[in-house]
Amino acid sequence: MSSSVKNASLIPMPSIDKKPSNTQSKRFWRVTTLRYLVQGLILTTIAVLPFTGLFRIDLSTGRFLLAGYQIWWSDFFLIFPFWLLLIAGAATIYSMLGMVFCGWACIQNTLSEFVDFLVIKVLKSKKQSLGLDSLTIGGDLSKGSKATATGWVLFGTIIVLMSVALGVIFAGYFVNPKILWSDIRTGSNAHGVFFIIPGIGALFVLDLFLIRHYWCNWVCPYPLWQHMFKSEATMKVAFDDARREECTGCNLCVKSCIVDIDPRDTKNYTRCINCGECVVACEDYSAKKNVPSLLTFHFDGFSIGKDGKKHINKVSPAVNRFALTAGFTMIPLSLFIYGIFSYVPFHITFSQNPGHLTRYSLAISNKKPVSQRFRIEEDGLPANSIHIGTDQITVPAGSKKIIPVSILPKEGNLSEGLHPFVIHVISDNPKKQELSQEASVYISQGL
Repeated sequence: MSSSVKNASLIPMPSIDKKPSNTQSKRFWRVTTLRYLVQGLILTTIAVLPFTGLFRIDLSTGRFLLAGYQIWWSDFFLIFPFWLLLIAGAATIYSMLGMVFCGWACIQNTLSEFVDFLVIKVLKSKKQSLGLDSLTIGGDLSKGSKATATGWVLFGTIIVLMSVALGVIFAGYFVNPKILWSDIRTGSNAHGVFFIIPGIGALFVLDLFLIRHYWCNWVCPYPLWQHMFKSEATMKVAFDDARREECTGCNLCVKSCIVDIDPRDTKNYTRCINCGECVVACEDYSAKKNVPSLLTFHFDGFSIGKDGKKHINKVSPAVNRFALTAGFTMIPLSLFIYGIFSYVPFHITFSQNPGHLTRYSLAISNKKPVSQRFRIEEDGLPANSIHIGTDQITVPAGSKKIIPVSILPKEGNLSEGLHPFVIHVISDNPKKQELSQEASVYISQGL
């Protein structure tokens, strides 16, 4: 930090005839309010999603369930474009807003911020450090803390209850919540329930008590991905260096920083996550002094001036990168839309039974959340040379049925040699969809 900042408290504040703009003040409060709303919306979505049945991961089969529909890894035009769309969409956002995910959308950071609030309000500590955070933030919870035994009990109780709730929520992503509730209510599968919910809950207790921002600052690799898109053109917190002598050295911006950096050091943007807490701290303090804030959000090509008004300077490189990445995003989006319309809600496998040259098994898997009726047809072999267990079958939702298929060389007068044929499986509800699989049977002398 420069000496001007360190000794700023010794410099008398100049007589100010410039007043902070109401537009500027309201804008910063809208930004942070919007951040809290985004964090709350994401946290609520994550908490509610597993109980809606809209999304779940079936660990036993390695499949995704969307609104009850099974999405297999073989559904290439759904799986691949979806992940590519997420990557391209994230790149589009980061091309304009820089490292915004950590401060606005990451649930690890959201929960850690809430525990910061508890440390200050419940434990009566002026420091937000706890556990490994004290190694990075430099705080000692024992110093400046007025925590009582009751406060510690309340703090610990809240953390444990939060962790149990999070254990139930995240368990719902892997186990049907109805089955989970039935196991808890009846006591059946107690071992599995005990392993899932308390196991996940224990990880959150460890995280919220001990790890928290330490993970964000030193372990998490995701900021490296965001940093690839960060430049002078992307959104960032900017310090008005021309007015540096007006800084009183209150250090409120530093104390409010989640990632433990000094926002006044304009070169130190390596780990800034654009949360805006320092901007709000400076804006609030400056308003009491009746001066404009020294910290603002800044875009190359768009900025808020000292008068609080919006200024458009030029077409920003960030805008160009945003347009480029947004255009690229249309490619996986188009493929994903194609995957939705071409999705086949069932799957078939036709295989020869081990040790039997003329016996096969036809497996039909229903990927829909409702029953489906199928017709089975064969093409390529002479009449009476193949016997299919049934030519029509109903497969329950999310289930699989196996139909035996036998080749009858004598009844069909099949000659010696290789005979190719095709098995067709047709579903007529609600629209006709067909899957076919080619096969062949070798007829040797004596069969």
